[in-house]
Amino acid sequence: MSMIEIAGLNLSFGTGAALNAVLHDVDLSVAEGEAFGLVGESGSGKTTVLRCLAGQYQHWSGQLRVAGQAVTRNLPLNHYRTVQMVFQDPYASLHPRYTIDAALQEPLRIHGIDGRAQKVSEILRKVGLNDSFRFRYPHQLSGGQRQRVAIARALILRPRVLLLDEPTSALDVSVQAEILNLLADLRRQEGLTYLMVTHDLAVVAHLCDRLAVMQQGRVVETLDSHLLASDGATHAYTRLLVQASRDIQRIPIAV
Repeated sequence: MSMIEIAGLNLSFGTGAALNAVLHDVDLSVAEGEAFGLVGESGSGKTTVLRCLAGQYQHWSGQLRVAGQAVTRNLPLNHYRTVQMVFQDPYASLHPRYTIDAALQEPLRIHGIDGRAQKVSEILRKVGLNDSFRFRYPHQLSGGQRQRVAIARALILRPRVLLLDEPTSALDVSVQAEILNLLADLRRQEGLTYLMVTHDLAVVAHLCDRLAVMQQGRVVETLDSHLLASDGATHAYTRLLVQASRDIQRIPIAV
């Protein structure tokens, strides 16, 4: 079963002579329970795809479906019971004047869900934190702890799909592996489907089953992640990305 289906997705900004097309007929299919990566250089359109699915952009054309339901331009509230997003910078995505407890209870309150205090405690434990963090503020946490809170906030409504926008790029290298391992564990335990944006092929190799490579708003290649390690990429741009990763020694790809 496909959990995410994207067909002919187009998006432009501006009008007239200033019109800038940023997505060109993007087609993707992500199976239920799969971790799927979107990779490419900055400006390739990968984060824009996530924002269309999350409802942050509404002037796209094409077809989007999640869990068999069409994604419309004016999304109903229950869409966010299925799809949630984890942003790149956990500090910027958490309100500085909200305690962790308030930040985690807010989506439960919006959706009219009872037993909020218990659910906050439960979700904190799932992401490796405890109740001592509930009444702290974001500035009192480390970067890794803040990202754990951001993941907890995304999971507290028990969605089936997480959209991950470079979830480790703002973290210290020593913390990145911890967060990736947490995401891998949560995917297995909760049966989640991931669509993750990253420019780091090492992250793809660690977490994702398949990936699509984007260049200038187009998908130029889709392949299994293990093919990165065995020279299985066929598109010249994908091979360029692989070679760049080897050059900086960030991805264990055999030469």
